[in-house]
Amino acid sequence: MHRRDLLKTSATFGCASSRPTRRGACLTTFLVVVGAASHSAVAQIAERPARVDVVIPKAPTPVTVDTQRVLVYELHVTNFGTGPLVLRQLDIMDAASPHVPLASYRDSALGRVVVPAGSMMDMGGASSTRLDPGVRAIVFVWLPIEPSRGTRDVLRHRLFFDIGDSATMRRDRGTQSVIDNIMVEVSRRPAPVLPAPLRGGQWLAGSAPSNTSDHRRSLAAIDGHVRIAQRFAIDWNMVGPNGDTHHGDEHKNESYWGFGQPVYSVASGEVVAAVDSIADHPPHSAPPVVTLASITGNYVTVRIGPDRYATYAHLEHGGIRVHVGQSVRAGEVIALLGCTGQTTAPHLHFQLTDGPSVLDSEGIPYTLESYTDLGSGQDFEEDKHPSIPRRRAMPGENEVVALP
Repeated sequence: MHRRDLLKTSATFGCASSRPTRRGACLTTFLVVVGAASHSAVAQIAERPARVDVVIPKAPTPVTVDTQRVLVYELHVTNFGTGPLVLRQLDIMDAASPHVPLASYRDSALGRVVVPAGSMMDMGGASSTRLDPGVRAIVFVWLPIEPSRGTRDVLRHRLFFDIGDSATMRRDRGTQSVIDNIMVEVSRRPAPVLPAPLRGGQWLAGSAPSNTSDHRRSLAAIDGHVRIAQRFAIDWNMVGPNGDTHHGDEHKNESYWGFGQPVYSVASGEVVAAVDSIADHPPHSAPPVVTLASITGNYVTVRIGPDRYATYAHLEHGGIRVHVGQSVRAGEVIALLGCTGQTTAPHLHFQLTDGPSVLDSEGIPYTLESYTDLGSGQDFEEDKHPSIPRRRAMPGENEVVALP
């Protein structure tokens, strides 16, 4: 069997761009700390500290992605000064032991995790770390947790800035500012352990969690708030016995192995939203109209606990089997997988959030009870792949997995 790049058939669900490799913009205020220069910092500190506002919208929760235990969160850094700044370095420390950084980002490593708000440019490059007056940059943190050292209670952040007086940003002695007191508490609320929303077969976990996936960097500004509802979302695409997501004509929904597959509630709860009025459209063709109301296509949202809402999107027209206000049980079939809303092919978009809104809420982590890792969709071979059991973890970006 020839290798297949399953990523070519993976669909996307975004909110600020229809491009499949990049998404829009989002944030909210969970914790706001305005930094002042620390006299204990290890650098020359300018007499006029960088005038920045640093916001950490959502406290990180430990979660296992593939085999790695990580903390996933963002820093929103806004330049309130009159001149340009360049973020040169970010150190992340355990607040109880601030002398040795847990992680340090600089140069190209820093450029890969920083992007100006609203920018659709590719990540990386020194230009992404420059903040002109009034500009906000987003720092996407993906912090591995060493098992031997355990989870930290409070993280401390040290940011190094060059303060510029002109477009040249010439560095002179005494023009560096260090912000050393940005704190965030690590959430102690454990990520829920859930069954997968689908049963049996092989599935591509499209845009599953990583620090560069489309979902991870899909920010949405709605009703005066900017959030990342899709922070831990997965686009589930079924892989058939031919090692591909479809057979026959790729422009027909019926050619896709996943189309019409039953979708199961991952937990007991109450249906708080259900839409079944949008027609399925042919794969690889634009839906008639995409608005905030129709971008998810037909969908169901179930409240499964305090501040926990499970959303199933792009469902088949006429396939939803629940209604608002109905109680559902874990494992109950609630809908069929379809091709509605902003999607390029049939798939199930699944996410867990802290609020009932599909976009105006923050994405929160969860883990799957069990699955089998079959390798990457980049070079998946049906007759030659690993088979590694996983428990209480999330699939990584574009892994192919077998579901129980």
